[in-house]
Amino acid sequence: MKNIEILLLSAFLFGLSCTSKKAEPVAPPSAPAEMIQQPVKTTNPVSEVSSATIGKRTAEEMVAAGFKRYGVEKGTLIFRMDGAVNGTENIYFDHWGWREGKYVNTQSDIGPFDQKTNTIQFLDGERRYEYHAHKAEAHFFESRQVQRAADRYGTKDMTIVGDEMIKNMGGEVVGKKNIMGVVCDLWEIGRYNTKLAMWKGITMGERSRADNLPVSRRCILLDTTSAIPLNKIVLPEGVKLISAN
Repeated sequence: MKNIEILLLSAFLFGLSCTSKKAEPVAPPSAPAEMIQQPVKTTNPVSEVSSATIGKRTAEEMVAAGFKRYGVEKGTLIFRMDGAVNGTENIYFDHWGWREGKYVNTQSDIGPFDQKTNTIQFLDGERRYEYHAHKAEAHFFESRQVQRAADRYGTKDMTIVGDEMIKNMGGEVVGKKNIMGVVCDLWEIGRYNTKLAMWKGITMGERSRADNLPVSRRCILLDTTSAIPLNKIVLPEGVKLISAN
């Protein structure tokens, strides 16, 4: 299942912001070491930042510092997953992706394994929350990975970082694909038998076969104009916070 986890790249920038203490079947881990190569020269040098601040910046502070996670300011997306993992993933975000809520409902049916997931994750800048509504608590993780990626690649635009990471996996753009009215770059990663449809840093579609198991994820709704309800992207008040750092 390692390849399946690596190739579900739709949330890999969530991974740039943080690393979950407990991995869910449909949530990819941080970028593998092989994905991190030499810095890419750009014309957008990264400014100095206080070491004490890194890992603790809010969505507002990330935007003020010039960081972009996605190439679109706000959006609502619904994804359908099929194959070894079946279900839905709803994503709501604003602040160029630095404030986000992700709701995942899936069922895995792989041989003797039959597992259901119902997870809620929130992102606020460099802090990620795994929210457990039934306990009214959330485990949070503060990460320095965004700044490290920015320093390594010489840019605060995480969509550029994302493209470079895919290239480092052996990926190349092989064409274009229209998904929900937007034109995506169609990437192919031969070594992982995977195709990704990328638009403004968002994985709009992906197909792969790992360990002879098919995985498919595609966007079935995209809305970048409607207002995003705060209760979809902000952790509820009064929740008990538990550090996972």
